[in-house]
Amino acid sequence: MVIRNKVWVGLGAALLAGTSLATAALAGDAPDNTERSRDTVWSKVQLASGEAGEAGEAGEAGEGGAGGELSHSDSAYLTQLGLMRGHLSVGVELYGLGKLANAATHMKHPEDELYESMEDALKDRGAPGFEEELETLATLVENQADNAKVQAAYAAVLEAITRAEAAAGPQPADEIAEVIYDLIHTAAEEYDEGVDDGKIVNGHEYQDALGFTRVAESLTDLLAQSDADTSLVAEIKEQIAAIKPAWPSVVPPVQATMDPSALYGAAARIEIAALSLKD
Repeated sequence: MVIRNKVWVGLGAALLAGTSLATAALAGDAPDNTERSRDTVWSKVQLASGEAGEAGEAGEAGEGGAGGELSHSDSAYLTQLGLMRGHLSVGVELYGLGKLANAATHMKHPEDELYESMEDALKDRGAPGFEEELETLATLVENQADNAKVQAAYAAVLEAITRAEAAAGPQPADEIAEVIYDLIHTAAEEYDEGVDDGKIVNGHEYQDALGFTRVAESLTDLLAQSDADTSLVAEIKEQIAAIKPAWPSVVPPVQATMDPSALYGAAARIEIAALSLKD
Protein backbone atom coordinates (compact mmCIF):
# COMPACT_ATOMS: atom_id res chain seq x y z
CA MET A 1 0.00 0.00 0.00
CA VAL A 2 1.39 3.34 -1.03
CA ILE A 3 0.84 6.10 1.52
CA ARG A 4 0.61 9.51 -0.10
CA ASN A 5 0.39 12.94 1.39
CA LYS A 6 -2.87 14.81 0.97
CA VAL A 7 -3.72 18.46 0.97
CA TRP A 8 -7.16 19.21 2.37
CA VAL A 9 -9.14 21.68 0.35
CA GLY A 10 -10.69 24.04 2.91
CA LEU A 11 -13.17 26.87 2.98
CA GLY A 12 -12.50 30.56 2.71
CA ALA A 13 -10.64 32.79 0.28
CA ALA A 14 -7.99 35.34 1.10
CA LEU A 15 -5.58 37.63 -0.68
CA LEU A 16 -1.87 37.13 -0.55
CA ALA A 17 -0.07 40.43 -0.64
CA GLY A 18 3.01 40.83 -2.69
CA THR A 19 3.95 40.25 -6.28
CA SER A 20 6.98 40.25 -8.47
CA LEU A 21 5.04 41.26 -11.58
CA ALA A 22 5.29 45.05 -11.64
CA THR A 23 3.26 47.08 -14.13
CA ALA A 24 5.32 48.20 -17.12
CA ALA A 25 4.50 51.10 -19.42
CA LEU A 26 2.86 50.69 -22.80
CA ALA A 27 3.21 53.63 -25.14
CA GLY A 28 0.03 55.65 -25.27
CA ASP A 29 -1.80 53.39 -22.81
CA ALA A 30 0.37 53.08 -19.73
CA PRO A 31 -0.94 52.80 -16.17
CA ASP A 32 1.21 53.71 -13.23
CA ASN A 33 3.31 50.91 -11.78
CA THR A 34 1.31 48.94 -9.26
CA GLU A 35 1.63 45.91 -7.06
CA ARG A 36 -0.95 43.21 -7.59
CA SER A 37 -2.61 40.97 -5.05
CA ARG A 38 -2.59 37.25 -5.70
CA ASP A 39 -5.53 35.05 -4.79
CA THR A 40 -4.73 32.07 -2.65
CA VAL A 41 -5.91 28.77 -4.01
CA TRP A 42 -7.31 26.03 -1.77
CA SER A 43 -6.49 28.46 0.98
CA LYS A 44 -7.04 26.55 4.24
CA VAL A 45 -4.53 23.70 4.29
CA GLN A 46 -4.34 20.56 6.43
CA LEU A 47 -1.75 17.90 5.69
CA ALA A 48 -2.57 14.26 6.39
CA SER A 49 -1.57 10.76 5.31
CA GLY A 50 -3.71 8.15 3.58
CA GLU A 51 -4.90 6.70 0.31
CA ALA A 52 -5.53 8.76 -2.80
CA GLY A 53 -9.02 10.28 -3.20
CA GLU A 54 -11.86 8.24 -4.59
CA ALA A 55 -12.46 10.20 -7.77
CA GLY A 56 -11.09 8.61 -10.92
CA GLU A 57 -8.41 10.12 -13.13
CA ALA A 58 -9.60 11.02 -16.58
CA GLY A 59 -6.97 13.26 -18.11
CA GLU A 60 -6.48 16.99 -18.35
CA ALA A 61 -9.17 19.63 -18.30
CA GLY A 62 -7.82 22.38 -20.53
CA GLU A 63 -9.80 25.58 -20.92
CA GLY A 64 -13.48 24.72 -21.19
CA GLY A 65 -13.00 21.02 -20.34
CA ALA A 66 -15.66 18.41 -21.17
CA GLY A 67 -18.40 18.04 -18.57
CA GLY A 68 -18.02 14.27 -18.15
CA GLU A 69 -14.31 14.55 -17.60
CA LEU A 70 -14.85 17.21 -14.97
CA SER A 71 -17.21 14.89 -13.09
CA HIS A 72 -14.76 12.01 -12.96
CA SER A 73 -11.35 13.70 -12.70
CA ASP A 74 -10.50 15.86 -9.70
CA SER A 75 -7.47 17.31 -11.49
CA ALA A 76 -9.63 18.35 -14.46
CA TYR A 77 -12.27 19.80 -12.13
CA LEU A 78 -9.74 21.76 -10.08
CA THR A 79 -7.95 22.96 -13.21
CA GLN A 80 -11.22 24.35 -14.55
CA LEU A 81 -11.77 26.24 -11.32
CA GLY A 82 -8.18 27.46 -11.55
CA LEU A 83 -8.83 28.80 -15.04
CA MET A 84 -11.77 30.75 -13.64
CA ARG A 85 -9.54 32.20 -10.95
CA GLY A 86 -7.00 33.19 -13.56
CA HIS A 87 -9.49 35.10 -15.70
CA LEU A 88 -10.93 36.87 -12.67
CA SER A 89 -7.49 37.75 -11.32
CA VAL A 90 -6.48 39.71 -14.39
CA GLY A 91 -9.99 41.06 -14.87
CA VAL A 92 -10.18 42.68 -11.45
CA GLU A 93 -6.68 44.11 -11.84
CA LEU A 94 -7.53 45.61 -15.21
CA TYR A 95 -10.69 47.11 -13.75
CA GLY A 96 -8.68 48.78 -11.01
CA LEU A 97 -6.40 50.22 -13.67
CA GLY A 98 -9.33 51.69 -15.56
CA LYS A 99 -9.11 49.21 -18.45
CA LEU A 100 -12.86 48.67 -18.28
CA ALA A 101 -13.56 47.02 -21.63
CA ASN A 102 -10.73 44.52 -21.20
CA ALA A 103 -11.83 43.80 -17.65
CA ALA A 104 -15.40 43.11 -18.77
CA THR A 105 -14.22 40.49 -21.27
CA HIS A 106 -12.26 38.59 -18.64
CA MET A 107 -15.08 38.80 -16.10
CA LYS A 108 -17.62 37.37 -18.56
CA HIS A 109 -15.45 34.50 -19.75
CA PRO A 110 -15.86 32.24 -16.66
CA GLU A 111 -19.66 32.40 -16.86
CA ASP A 112 -20.00 32.33 -20.65
CA GLU A 113 -17.46 29.63 -21.52
CA LEU A 114 -16.36 27.75 -18.39
CA TYR A 115 -19.18 27.51 -15.89
CA GLU A 116 -21.77 25.64 -17.94
CA SER A 117 -19.49 22.63 -18.42
CA MET A 118 -19.00 22.49 -14.63
CA GLU A 119 -22.62 22.33 -13.52
CA ASP A 120 -22.88 18.52 -13.50
CA ALA A 121 -19.46 18.19 -11.87
CA LEU A 122 -20.51 20.57 -9.09
CA LYS A 123 -23.72 18.61 -8.50
CA ASP A 124 -21.88 15.28 -8.51
CA ARG A 125 -19.61 16.53 -5.73
CA GLY A 126 -22.43 18.16 -3.77
CA ALA A 127 -20.88 21.59 -4.32
CA PRO A 128 -23.10 24.67 -4.32
CA GLY A 129 -23.33 26.43 -7.67
CA PHE A 130 -22.10 29.98 -8.07
CA GLU A 131 -23.52 31.16 -11.39
CA GLU A 132 -25.35 33.98 -9.63
CA GLU A 133 -22.14 35.30 -8.08
CA LEU A 134 -20.38 35.22 -11.46
CA GLU A 135 -23.26 37.02 -13.13
CA THR A 136 -23.37 39.70 -10.43
CA LEU A 137 -19.66 40.41 -10.83
CA ALA A 138 -19.82 40.49 -14.63
CA THR A 139 -22.82 42.83 -14.55
CA LEU A 140 -21.16 45.25 -12.15
CA VAL A 141 -18.08 45.41 -14.34
CA GLU A 142 -20.11 45.81 -17.52
CA ASN A 143 -22.03 48.66 -15.89
CA GLN A 144 -18.77 50.25 -14.70
CA ALA A 145 -19.81 50.18 -11.06
CA ASP A 146 -17.78 51.65 -8.22
CA ASN A 147 -14.56 49.71 -7.71
CA ALA A 148 -15.46 48.92 -4.08
CA LYS A 149 -18.61 47.12 -5.24
CA VAL A 150 -16.65 45.21 -7.85
CA GLN A 151 -14.07 44.16 -5.26
CA ALA A 152 -16.82 42.95 -2.92
CA ALA A 153 -18.45 40.92 -5.69
CA TYR A 154 -15.05 39.52 -6.66
CA ALA A 155 -14.46 38.40 -3.08
CA ALA A 156 -17.85 36.67 -3.07
CA VAL A 157 -16.96 34.77 -6.25
CA LEU A 158 -13.63 33.68 -4.78
CA GLU A 159 -15.40 32.36 -1.69
CA ALA A 160 -17.78 30.41 -3.91
CA ILE A 161 -14.93 28.96 -5.95
CA THR A 162 -13.15 27.94 -2.76
CA ARG A 163 -16.28 26.08 -1.61
CA ALA A 164 -16.36 24.30 -4.96
CA GLU A 165 -12.70 23.35 -4.57
CA ALA A 166 -13.37 22.04 -1.08
CA ALA A 167 -15.99 19.68 -2.48
CA ALA A 168 -13.26 17.76 -4.32
CA GLY A 169 -11.97 16.59 -0.94
CA PRO A 170 -8.40 15.63 -0.03
CA GLN A 171 -5.91 15.76 -2.88
CA PRO A 172 -2.49 14.08 -2.96
CA ALA A 173 0.52 16.17 -3.88
CA ASP A 174 0.87 14.53 -7.30
CA GLU A 175 -2.68 15.60 -8.20
CA ILE A 176 -1.89 19.18 -7.25
CA ALA A 177 1.24 19.01 -9.39
CA GLU A 178 -0.89 17.76 -12.28
CA VAL A 179 -3.17 20.78 -11.92
CA ILE A 180 -0.12 23.04 -11.92
CA TYR A 181 1.06 21.41 -15.13
CA ASP A 182 -2.36 21.75 -16.76
CA LEU A 183 -2.49 25.45 -15.90
CA ILE A 184 1.03 26.17 -17.16
CA HIS A 185 0.50 24.17 -20.34
CA THR A 186 -2.71 26.10 -21.00
CA ALA A 187 -0.85 29.34 -20.25
CA ALA A 188 1.77 28.39 -22.84
CA GLU A 189 -0.94 27.81 -25.46
CA GLU A 190 -2.64 31.11 -24.69
CA TYR A 191 0.65 33.03 -24.75
CA ASP A 192 1.53 31.39 -28.06
CA GLU A 193 -1.80 32.60 -29.46
CA GLY A 194 -1.00 36.11 -28.27
CA VAL A 195 2.48 36.38 -29.79
CA ASP A 196 3.44 36.58 -33.45
CA ASP A 197 6.92 37.26 -34.72
CA GLY A 198 8.06 38.55 -31.35
CA LYS A 199 5.16 40.98 -30.90
CA ILE A 200 2.08 40.85 -28.70
CA VAL A 201 -0.79 40.65 -31.18
CA ASN A 202 -3.55 39.52 -28.83
CA GLY A 203 -3.56 41.16 -25.43
CA HIS A 204 -6.44 39.03 -24.12
CA GLU A 205 -4.53 35.77 -24.65
CA TYR A 206 -1.43 37.33 -23.10
CA GLN A 207 -3.49 38.23 -20.05
CA ASP A 208 -5.14 34.80 -19.86
CA ALA A 209 -1.70 33.23 -19.71
CA LEU A 210 -0.69 35.58 -16.91
CA GLY A 211 -3.76 34.74 -14.85
CA PHE A 212 -3.30 30.99 -15.22
CA THR A 213 0.36 31.24 -14.26
CA ARG A 214 -0.56 33.20 -11.11
CA VAL A 215 -2.89 30.43 -10.00
CA ALA A 216 -0.31 27.75 -10.74
CA GLU A 217 2.27 29.65 -8.70
CA SER A 218 -0.13 29.82 -5.75
CA LEU A 219 -0.45 26.03 -5.84
CA THR A 220 3.29 25.56 -5.51
CA ASP A 221 3.01 27.00 -2.00
CA LEU A 222 0.83 24.02 -1.08
CA LEU A 223 3.30 21.56 -2.55
CA ALA A 224 6.00 23.09 -0.38
CA GLN A 225 3.92 22.31 2.72
CA SER A 226 3.57 18.64 1.83
CA ASP A 227 6.07 15.80 2.28
CA ALA A 228 6.62 15.61 -1.46
CA ASP A 229 10.21 15.33 -2.65
CA THR A 230 11.62 18.78 -2.03
CA SER A 231 13.82 18.66 -5.12
CA LEU A 232 10.78 18.07 -7.33
CA VAL A 233 8.85 20.86 -5.66
CA ALA A 234 11.86 23.14 -6.13
CA GLU A 235 12.03 22.19 -9.82
CA ILE A 236 8.38 23.14 -10.34
CA LYS A 237 8.87 26.44 -8.54
CA GLU A 238 12.00 27.15 -10.55
CA GLN A 239 10.24 26.56 -13.86
CA ILE A 240 7.44 28.96 -12.98
CA ALA A 241 9.89 31.58 -11.76
CA ALA A 242 11.78 31.29 -15.05
CA ILE A 243 8.73 32.18 -17.17
CA LYS A 244 7.32 35.02 -15.05
CA PRO A 245 9.33 37.68 -16.97
CA ALA A 246 7.04 36.89 -19.92
CA TRP A 247 4.53 39.25 -18.25
CA PRO A 248 6.19 42.51 -17.22
CA SER A 249 2.68 43.93 -16.76
CA VAL A 250 -0.96 42.96 -17.00
CA VAL A 251 -1.05 45.61 -19.75
CA PRO A 252 0.77 43.97 -22.66
CA PRO A 253 3.91 45.59 -24.06
CA VAL A 254 4.39 45.89 -27.80
CA GLN A 255 7.29 43.42 -27.90
CA ALA A 256 7.10 40.02 -26.26
CA THR A 257 9.76 39.55 -23.62
CA MET A 258 9.87 35.77 -24.03
CA ASP A 259 9.44 33.28 -26.84
CA PRO A 260 6.44 30.93 -26.40
CA SER A 261 8.78 27.96 -26.70
CA ALA A 262 10.18 28.83 -23.28
CA LEU A 263 6.73 28.38 -21.74
CA TYR A 264 6.18 25.05 -23.48
CA GLY A 265 9.58 23.93 -22.23
CA ALA A 266 8.73 24.90 -18.66
CA ALA A 267 5.41 23.05 -18.92
CA ALA A 268 7.17 19.91 -20.14
CA ARG A 269 9.65 19.98 -17.27
CA ILE A 270 6.82 20.54 -14.78
CA GLU A 271 4.99 17.55 -16.27
CA ILE A 272 8.05 15.36 -15.72
CA ALA A 273 8.28 16.49 -12.11
CA ALA A 274 4.55 15.90 -11.60
CA LEU A 275 4.83 12.37 -12.97
CA SER A 276 7.78 11.70 -10.68
CA LEU A 277 5.63 12.65 -7.69
CA LYS A 278 3.37 9.70 -8.50
CA ASP A 279 6.18 7.22 -7.79
